[in-house]
Amino acid sequence: MTGACRERTMNELGEVSSRRFGSYSLVRKLGEGGMAEVYLASGLDARGELMPVALKVMKPFSSGDLDAADLFATEADVMSLLRHPNLVQLYEVGKHAGRLFLAIEYLPGGDLETLSAALRRQNRPFPPSIALQIGIDLLKGLAYVHQAQGVTGTSLNLVHGDINPSNIFLGLEPGRAKLGDFGVVSSDVLGGGLPEGVAAGKLHYLSPEQVAGKPLSPASDIFAVGVVMFELLLGMRPFDGRDQAEILERITAGRFEHPGNLSRHMAEIFDRALARNPKSRFPSAGAFAGELLRYQLDSDLQLREEDFSLFVQEVIGQL
Repeated sequence: MTGACRERTMNELGEVSSRRFGSYSLVRKLGEGGMAEVYLASGLDARGELMPVALKVMKPFSSGDLDAADLFATEADVMSLLRHPNLVQLYEVGKHAGRLFLAIEYLPGGDLETLSAALRRQNRPFPPSIALQIGIDLLKGLAYVHQAQGVTGTSLNLVHGDINPSNIFLGLEPGRAKLGDFGVVSSDVLGGGLPEGVAAGKLHYLSPEQVAGKPLSPASDIFAVGVVMFELLLGMRPFDGRDQAEILERITAGRFEHPGNLSRHMAEIFDRALARNPKSRFPSAGAFAGELLRYQLDSDLQLREEDFSLFVQEVIGQL
């Protein structure tokens, strides 16, 4: 993070409340989901210096729920095996006062959903250079996830299963996007995920196979990234409707329209990423990233990490 942002975060850590959670001091609540609450907390790094962490703590009613505990444990197992610049990092897994917790990397840029909402309130479009870099970063991390191996060298066959703007986080030093929240990740080796026939994830980012309750594959994650990129670059959702039933019908049918001013190259990218048939999509997250890189170069939209960081800070500073 930059100097001003680092100073603001460290000042916040210095004003820690008396609330303790194990070896951590809770600063403030960052958010919550159905299974866990997330706090900004302070802890000590390997040198004994104060450092910010995001503390993901299972809710009390979830800690005794075997299914929820299994999902949480799988998330911890998966994150402990993953180390990549475009993935949120895990520091510690533990249990305190009967509640499971994960201590993970804190990213002061927040999440993509918050950044997009801030731009809408400011009546500003999402800059194409920022959108493309987020997509490239996200796909680099996802390519690593899909190819990840366990300690014995066996492929884990991981599928994230819940890619949407609230699970894409923004680092400031260096400026880059990172994929997080592996709460419903599935793996042939580690288990996890939800029972077959149960769709996880946010409505607009579900793939046709998720809607149908079919098994997920890396192509399902590629589809979700395609939806995110469509939103960022075009300012609209590819699959929308008056109600949930209409949205699900459009996703299932694979029906979406390109704006008239969309370049042929980008139209081809979206046609492939959002193909109804998983086999017709990009063969890998890496292939998708490569195509976005080519578009970025052809359109002269390259972006320095410093400019990414400055943009995010400028927008969230107006929240």
